[in-house]
Amino acid sequence: MPLPDTLIDECLVLKSRKAARAITRRYNVLLKPYGLQCTQASLLFCIARGGFQSISNLARQLGLERSALTRNLAVLQRDGMIAPDQTGQGKTQVFSLTVQGAEKVRQIVPVWEKLQSTTYREIGADNWHATQQALALIASIG
Repeated sequence: MPLPDTLIDECLVLKSRKAARAITRRYNVLLKPYGLQCTQASLLFCIARGGFQSISNLARQLGLERSALTRNLAVLQRDGMIAPDQTGQGKTQVFSLTVQGAEKVRQIVPVWEKLQSTTYREIGADNWHATQQALALIASIG
């Protein structure tokens, strides 16, 4: 049975996963000297910003499965970058940056911002803003 070209050429799943892998590779290359992957860096940024009341709340903010978040939290905790607050346990547990974690954030923010700026210039302002809007819209329908 022949399939229409649009099934692959316009497949949102294939295109979004391909784009996500390309972006992930790009950020991971820059973060490798710092011993982090982009998911872990994003997690450090969210913890530094605060505003979440539980691991489940943080998982929702990041759009991660709770199990994936828990694995990444364990790596950051093992590496001494975060520590659990003593105020909560289990699902209500909250993490804070350690001194080492705050220093890591200080180191990687300029690297992250430089790559964001480079990508912005590469795709142009209109495409950047349209992409941001489209990604937010797609995330909201999930």
